[in-house]
Amino acid sequence: MADVEATLGCVDMNQRYELYSGRLISFAEVGHPCGHPVFCFLGLGCMRYYSIILEDLAFKHSLRIYCIDRPGVGMSHTVEPESWTPLRMAEIVGEMADGFGIQKFSVMGHSCGAIYAMACALRLKSRIVGTVWLMSPWVHLTLAKRMKWIRHVPTTLLKSQSTASLLYKTLSVAAKEPPCKSDPNILNYDREKLVKAMLQDNMAESLEGANNDLMVCLELYHSFGFSYKDVTLPVHVFWGTKDAVITREAVDWMEQRLAHCTLSVIEGGTHGLLWRADVVGQIFKGIASSWKLAEFERSLSQRWSIKQLGLNKHHSYRSSTYSSGLQQAIQTSNIYETQGVILEDPERF
Repeated sequence: MADVEATLGCVDMNQRYELYSGRLISFAEVGHPCGHPVFCFLGLGCMRYYSIILEDLAFKHSLRIYCIDRPGVGMSHTVEPESWTPLRMAEIVGEMADGFGIQKFSVMGHSCGAIYAMACALRLKSRIVGTVWLMSPWVHLTLAKRMKWIRHVPTTLLKSQSTASLLYKTLSVAAKEPPCKSDPNILNYDREKLVKAMLQDNMAESLEGANNDLMVCLELYHSFGFSYKDVTLPVHVFWGTKDAVITREAVDWMEQRLAHCTLSVIEGGTHGLLWRADVVGQIFKGIASSWKLAEFERSLSQRWSIKQLGLNKHHSYRSSTYSSGLQQAIQTSNIYETQGVILEDPERF
């Protein structure tokens, strides 16, 4: 058990951040130590420990994954469930990013973590790089046809420890099963003791926060506070044909109603797509590509600004009419070539 304890007890997996309010939020960091920042939102009540299965792929794609325990999960201070909303999570992410000195970042979410990823996409739009990546995304209860019966259960009963615990375990079991070694597409974590200990710790320590998540998913106190349709950033959804929680109709709705949504259907995939190396690998590859494009555009924009500044200074004595004509001629004749990409209209950056 020494290896298990060392892994779960390492500094990167057990960090805490103090918010302006004085509340503490626990989080983990995995992947490349100098990689591009990505905030990952896990499913119902899942602790930061789950991020360990993403470490190797994140390192491969030069990404740094930040996995935050929501209030009441892990070592994070709890909040009253009546006051907790996904948009408050977006505020926490923004505050933590500021504290880390992170100006731009990417987001991804699995299952009910998709709600919080979309909240960030709405509230922190200008800071997000590229696409919002979602796996088996939870949707509004009106679209989750398999869960409509919940509306007929009294809220007081759902708030009880035993009922919430049972429902929590039922909804999250697919994402909490250890990886299957017979499937080459599954993230096979070779340290089975670690996986077992990780699951046991999650079930033992995160029940209170899981109840908060449950109340959000079922919209018992209030709605999400926004609609997925409000998100204008591009969204890429992965959904498995054997998902027992989210229906095909729900993800089809997202593809049809969101401004820019791509749907990838994983044949034979279950609700636990977070365990699939092929899915996670595609997401990380897409995130890495978005960062490369953003860096290229920023570099090109800076070069063009410097060039304009030099031209204005050199030709300041010329008449405005002549300068305008000269500038237009230069823009027309100059073609920027960088890394095989030709941009004939640098003004658009």
